[in-house]
Amino acid sequence: GVPDMADARGRGESRPPRATYCITAFVAVLLLVGFLLCFVAQVVAAVLTFPLLFCKSGRYRFHYIQSVIWRAVNSFFSVALNPFWCSEVWLLGDMPGPPSGGKGSVIFINHRSNADPWFSAWALTRNGWEGKYVYKGSLKKLPLFGWMCRLAGDLPAERGDKTKIVAMLDQARDVLNAGYNVVVFPEGTRSPSGIMQEFKPSFFSICAELGCPAVPAVMVGTERAWPLSGMKMACAHVRVAIGDAIYASAPDAAAELSKQVEERMLDMAHELLEASDGAVPSSEADDPYLTGRPYSYWVPPASLNGLDDAEQLRVLRSGGAHQRGANLL
Repeated sequence: GVPDMADARGRGESRPPRATYCITAFVAVLLLVGFLLCFVAQVVAAVLTFPLLFCKSGRYRFHYIQSVIWRAVNSFFSVALNPFWCSEVWLLGDMPGPPSGGKGSVIFINHRSNADPWFSAWALTRNGWEGKYVYKGSLKKLPLFGWMCRLAGDLPAERGDKTKIVAMLDQARDVLNAGYNVVVFPEGTRSPSGIMQEFKPSFFSICAELGCPAVPAVMVGTERAWPLSGMKMACAHVRVAIGDAIYASAPDAAAELSKQVEERMLDMAHELLEASDGAVPSSEADDPYLTGRPYSYWVPPASLNGLDDAEQLRVLRSGGAHQRGANLL
């Protein structure tokens, strides 16, 4: 049956993350130091490797080097050196992660928090994997952050500009055909309720078209590290699971591939949350990936008032319950 939303909000099984200015200030200092050191390292590497830019294959190698520096340095400072954030990485399956050789993989990851890029980058870096991230195009205008993304060859998604979206997707095809990975948050935006939102089809179509691997990955706990409700951060225990690559059965089987990836992501989330040996905070006992309901502490927007549970769940799945729910990806 359809989960009872009112009951989910009234049970009080979990409390909102206890975000504080103290933790936020500490993480901000770590990020600033990481950004500055990373930018210096990227500039030095760019000076030493700029001849690679004079040929197409060399450009991919140039951006690969920059991307490794960008991910490794920043995720090391933001996650590995952060005493308030505990991170675990689980490799689930026979041969988890992007296969080596051949075309690159698209790594699909759920999206609940602004902290997701750091935790996912640390998980990939620890296992020797690199990927170009698809990110919100407006961020490339930010000093340092935007410059480092450009040096790393990341792929900006310009909301509302179909021409630039198409150009970005073509660039992603070139990256994959050259043997390099792409990292995508297929929900298109963060989920405020914790419910996994419907996936945008573009990168599943690319996987089916090119025959490249789709690698499912899932994170639980990032919503507590940096809650979606504001700028303050909190203590968090984050687990990241990376599974085996999945291939489309045919060039026109993108929808089937999307469903397979989503099912595998939810299966891995269940495995993370249910095999904790007591390490998982009790606040996660009613995680939406387990219950099919929003966080018990989540306050729905006024636009959902008057809707029955089935319709509320449909709106949450579609990403229509918040301002940035619509996305061209």
